[in-house]
Amino acid sequence: MERRILLTFDLEEFDLPLEFGCPISDEDQMNVTNNGLQRLTRLLSKYNIPATFFTTAFYADKNRELIKSLSANHEIASHSKYHSEFNETDPFDSKIEIERIIGKHIYGFRMPKFRKIDISIIKEAGYSYDSSINPTFIPGRYNNLFTQRKIHLDTWSNLIEIPVSVSSLIRFPLFWLSFKNIPLPIYYHMCKTAIQKDSYLHLYFHPWEFDDLESFNLPWYIKNPSGKSFSGRFEKLILKLRKTGAFSTISGYLDSLGSV
Repeated sequence: MERRILLTFDLEEFDLPLEFGCPISDEDQMNVTNNGLQRLTRLLSKYNIPATFFTTAFYADKNRELIKSLSANHEIASHSKYHSEFNETDPFDSKIEIERIIGKHIYGFRMPKFRKIDISIIKEAGYSYDSSINPTFIPGRYNNLFTQRKIHLDTWSNLIEIPVSVSSLIRFPLFWLSFKNIPLPIYYHMCKTAIQKDSYLHLYFHPWEFDDLESFNLPWYIKNPSGKSFSGRFEKLILKLRKTGAFSTISGYLDSLGSV
C-alpha cells in the first residue's frame, strides 16, 4: 500500500494570547484564524491536498458558510465545543452541532491542547476515532512517553486511536513547534524516517500560524515564523513530503485500511 501523509489542522478561535496574559477580543480571535485559513486553503488547493480540520463548535458556529465550504474538499472533525473550556458533554454536543452545520457525519475527535480525556466519553459520543495523543513528553503539558506510538485499536472502548507522529527512536515530537524552530532539512529528515518506518506520517498545525502574528506579545518560538514566511516554509515541506507518499484525510486513510 502507498505510504500516506496525514496533514491535520486544529481549526479554533485564536485564544492563545490569553494564555500569556494578552487580551484579545472574540472578533480578533476569529479574524486571525480566518486570515490564516484563507492563506492555508489556497496552498492546499494549489497542490490538490486533502486535509483533516479539527474545528471547535464555537468556531464553526461563527463561520458556518466557511466550514460548510471547507467540508467539500476536506474532512471536518471535532475539536470539542470551545478551545479553552470543557465539560463532559462537549464531545457529544460539538459533534451534533458541527454535523448540523456541514450536513455530513463527523468521525473524529481531538481534545484541545491534547489534554487527557476519558476515552469512554469520546466513544459514547459516537466517534469512530480519537486523535488526542501526542506520544512524547512536552514539559508543562503532558508525558506520554509510555503510550502506544502508532495507530491502534483501544480494545477496551473499541475506538481507533490515532496519535500524531514522533520520531521512532527517541520520540522527538514532529508537531508545529518543531517545524517552526528546527532547520527544515533536519525536520524533513525526521518526517521521512517516520514515514519509512510507519508507512504513514501524521502532522498537525493551526491555520492561525499562517497569519502574521508579529504584533502579538507572544514568545518568539511561537510567532516566528508566521504569516507569509511560515506559508513559504510550509510549501517547501509539502513539496518534499509529496515525494514520500500520497496526502490523505484521516478517514480516507482509515477507510483504505478497512477501519471506518
